[in-house]
Amino acid sequence: MKTNEIYVSNQGTGREDALNEAEKYSDYQKLGHRERMHIRILTEELLGMVETIAGNFYAYYWIEDDYEGYQLHLEAKIEMSTEKMDALIEASSDKTNSRAKGVMGKLRNVFQYFWLGYKESLGTTTEMNYSEYMFYGLTSIDTVGRSNTWSLSQYQTAVKENESSLENWDELEKSIIANLADDVTVGVKGDNVEMIIKKKWNHTK
Repeated sequence: MKTNEIYVSNQGTGREDALNEAEKYSDYQKLGHRERMHIRILTEELLGMVETIAGNFYAYYWIEDDYEGYQLHLEAKIEMSTEKMDALIEASSDKTNSRAKGVMGKLRNVFQYFWLGYKESLGTTTEMNYSEYMFYGLTSIDTVGRSNTWSLSQYQTAVKENESSLENWDELEKSIIANLADDVTVGVKGDNVEMIIKKKWNHTK
């Protein structure tokens, strides 16, 4: 099934509606207390990320499910020019839009980076370190704009395999979303960028 799509923005618009939609979904699926709390917490984390994205930002939130589990979706339409992109990057704390602290910070940065327009970022002054982003879970670098995906599970695997990455491992250990979600992906295709939080069914629900 798929729930209603809820309009949300970085100004807080739609926050309560999205949380209510998550509650309705939990009611419909007759989920237990633990699973209901997981959906609410993951929704709050997702909405919290939206509220910290620079500039006027809007997107749509909804939940889908299948036999494996449920997925929280956040999708935004890409309507960016190079000038707007440069202005947003200039407003960021490090002027590069390529670094972030914490797991949610990295997710926010990847989502914003895709939202700004992957193709337009090539050859600009963003100074993106592509090898570093590959390590951080960017699974493909597609210069013709077909599809790019960042995966939290691949980021986790990379961190575990890198013994010197103690700070990143500590981030994962402390992150709510990394401990609750089975995977989080951020991808861009065409004129849309979407984050999907994936959670497998708990058979004791």
